[in-house]
Formats: sequence, structure tokens, C-alpha cells
Amino acid sequence: MEDVLVPIFAPAIVFGACVAVVWLILKFRQHRVEKQTEIQQQLLTKFESAGELSDFLDTESGQQFMRQFESNPHRMILLMLSLGIVSTFLGLGFLLLSLFSNVDFVYPGIILLVLGIGFAAAAAVSRRLSVQWQQDDRVNH
Repeated sequence: MEDVLVPIFAPAIVFGACVAVVWLILKFRQHRVEKQTEIQQQLLTKFESAGELSDFLDTESGQQFMRQFESNPHRMILLMLSLGIVSTFLGLGFLLLSLFSNVDFVYPGIILLVLGIGFAAAAAVSRRLSVQWQQDDRVNH
């Protein structure tokens, strides 16, 4: 009976663990963004006039404050690449595990391997497009 249950529940447990990890990461990010927003609001309320705010934004600290609102494509590219590497190695681990044990982890292994390769390919394409768009912006401006 155990030989039948393991192939049924193992992929479900792996999928559940992946969902739990993604959920925890998203909750952590949401909490961090909420805290940053709260701090930014507190900072902006300290200025009594638009002139004071303008003077602050002209300083190095003000420019650093404004840089945090700029989008950073490199962060997303690194995240996709990291997900790709981890998923690829997880898939390879499942495939190796199915080779050296009686448990059939071939399907989860293939799924994770393909996902990992897809994330890595998406990161490579995103990086290439990011560089190309930056060059286009320099030419147009």
C-alpha cells in the first residue's frame, strides 16, 4: 500500500511546499513595501511647504530618496535566474532520486527541470532586451 501512496502524494507535497514558499516570499515583500510606504509618508509629512520639499529633493539625500521609486529591471532578471537555477537543480535532484530509488519522481523532476530552463531562458531574454532598450534610450535622448 505504501508503494502506491508515495508516488501519489510526493508530487502534491512538493507542489504544496513550492506554493508555501512563494506565499511566504510574497507576504514578506508586502510587509516590507508597507513599512517602506509608512516611512516615506512620515518623511514627506515633515515638510511644511513645497519649497522645503523641493530643497530636499535637490540634495543628494533627496535624489537617493527618489531613486527608490525608479524601476530596476535587473532585480527581476536576477530573481528569474535564481528561480531557474533552483528549479533546474531541484528537477535534476528528483531525476537522480528516481534513478537510485524505487520511488518514481520522473514527472516532478521533468516538470521542475523544464520550469528551471524556462526561467533561465526568460532571464537571458530579459537581460538582452534590457540592454538593447537602454541603448535605444541613449540614442533617442
